[in-house]
Amino acid sequence: MKIHFKGLNALRFYAAVSVVIQHIMYSPHDWFGAPNLPETVGHLFISGTDAVHLFFVLSGFLITYLLLVERERTGTVSIRKFYIRRILRIWPLYFIIILIVGLLLPLIIPDYKNPLSNTTLALLLVLFQGNIAFILFYPYPPLEHLWTIAIEEQFYLFIPHIGKRASSLERVFMSIIVFWWALMAITEWWMPDNFITIVIHSVRYDTIAIGGLFACIYYYKRPILKWIYHPMIGTLSVVMLAIAALFIENTPDLLYTSFMCFVFGVLLLNVSTNEKFFLKLDHPWLEKYGNLSYSIYMYHPILLLIFYTFVYHRLDIVSYQIAVYPVIIISTFILSWFSYRYFETPLLKLKDRFKVAR
Repeated sequence: MKIHFKGLNALRFYAAVSVVIQHIMYSPHDWFGAPNLPETVGHLFISGTDAVHLFFVLSGFLITYLLLVERERTGTVSIRKFYIRRILRIWPLYFIIILIVGLLLPLIIPDYKNPLSNTTLALLLVLFQGNIAFILFYPYPPLEHLWTIAIEEQFYLFIPHIGKRASSLERVFMSIIVFWWALMAITEWWMPDNFITIVIHSVRYDTIAIGGLFACIYYYKRPILKWIYHPMIGTLSVVMLAIAALFIENTPDLLYTSFMCFVFGVLLLNVSTNEKFFLKLDHPWLEKYGNLSYSIYMYHPILLLIFYTFVYHRLDIVSYQIAVYPVIIISTFILSWFSYRYFETPLLKLKDRFKVAR
């Protein structure tokens, strides 16, 4: 039987669009000092920080659950197949984005300052150290968003080994969470603004581990699951998501982001596994667009940079605000559909050959 969690594609799609909206509002300011767009459309979506953490929780949940099923069915975890699957899913589009920025944008944008002409920055991105690049070189449009891919790739270096050997993944994930929280608190107190402290706070392996912990709770049907399924708890997770969208801007606060990751864990379990949950997100169109989430996330900064370069100074600010949202969102969807249909899908079919848990 194929493993499919209904509604998770919808959550992934919502997170991807949230990031797009966030970048439309703020990236031109970060890149070139242009005024931020007002918080109008943005109130319908969570902040970029929350959206990225939702991605991390989802990723940790799915990866861990598949590892648990694989170990149950085969008695082990094929590390080789795990890495082949991850490489086929992540690497091709990742490096296509780098090639577009390095080779195509200089031909399109006059006097484009190619960030990849910086050898150190280029090497960090190629080696999936985008979180370090973000700290050292920000801004370097339009590749800053690759820092999140770097963090997931770094986590993948050890998660299949843990999944193969650990007798209790729950204890491992709880240890990672507590250790990372303590490390962030200690470094913030002991050496604030130090480079090492900034790196540790940027990585947030704990958020992926929280997703893994929720996968264990569901897989082993732990007693706490009945409380997660309680109608009030599930409803509160939706309310918290709405509050975050309406009132919370980006914040690096450890308590808030950690709390929201548990909120996301409760929400994803209710949406995907609780038949009695009132919020049904398994609509075909949401599933379809959810498949485009990775492409949407990867392509939109390039389109935003091109649009800003050629349009911003030709329009008054009100006209720009009216035009930028539909143009970027629609063009991103179109490009993402073509990418998914003709570039990613053949690779995904190849990736499926290496699945153990289906």
